[in-house]
Amino acid sequence: MHCKNCHESLEKDAQFCNHCGAKVIVNRITFRFLMGELFAVFGLDNAYFTTLKKMIVAPHEVLYEYLHGVRKRYMAPLTFLAVGAAISLLVFNLFFEQYLELQDSLYAEQNAALRETASRDLSKLKNISATELASLQKAQQSAKLTLNIQRKTNIFFVKYLNITTFLLLPFYALISFWTYRKPYNFGEHIIMNAYILGTTMYISIFLFLVAIYIYPKMFMFSIFGMILYYTYVFRKLYGDSVAKTFTKILRFLVVLSIILILTGIVTAIIGIVAGIIVYFTNPELLKSMVQ
Repeated sequence: MHCKNCHESLEKDAQFCNHCGAKVIVNRITFRFLMGELFAVFGLDNAYFTTLKKMIVAPHEVLYEYLHGVRKRYMAPLTFLAVGAAISLLVFNLFFEQYLELQDSLYAEQNAALRETASRDLSKLKNISATELASLQKAQQSAKLTLNIQRKTNIFFVKYLNITTFLLLPFYALISFWTYRKPYNFGEHIIMNAYILGTTMYISIFLFLVAIYIYPKMFMFSIFGMILYYTYVFRKLYGDSVAKTFTKILRFLVVLSIILILTGIVTAIIGIVAGIIVYFTNPELLKSMVQ
């Protein structure tokens, strides 16, 4: 047997050529080979599938082993999260319009009322005072602005899912750190949440596809699926009893509520300040946002 690249003689069962270092190829190109090449391009080697499989059947073992020095066996946590985010980005963009429709259906009654207010022809109203008309016009502008912001927010989420995923990672780690605390520090909670969040991407994808083809309201359960998975992983990792797990869930909900309230307050303040600045510096921009 000879090397097909440099034509030097090869030893029996040689995997590489001793002369040029080329890999000895004896098998034909198959579909399995092509898929392997494709996965290699995107960095989806055996470590990824090993990590994903074990994050499904025994996630606490992945976290414990990685945090205690077993690194070669698993894909790096941030890379694992990046792959999950990339696949989610591909799926949600592929079904972009369906995603927007599902998001709209979650608040169907409120959005229907907003659309009715936004599309109302105020010019046909009679026997109303100038004050009442001004109030209706303000409500109409508010409805248009709310619908526009809601749509742009959903579009932004789909287009920049990979970026928002990494921006939210410290947020998730902070919640789990405050909820479960010792023996792991904040940095280690970032590692744990990267693996967990990278896995829950597939829960969201699965429920999203089920919502598209079977039952639309199934998509709203994705957040509950994530919480259940998080609870399961941390319970197994910490070895908590049912009672202790329940206590930590309550602590988690309290911490989450506080963070959401603070985030809402800060966001509202920023929105008000930004609105005032735009109103006085560029009123045309504000008008375009409600159209």
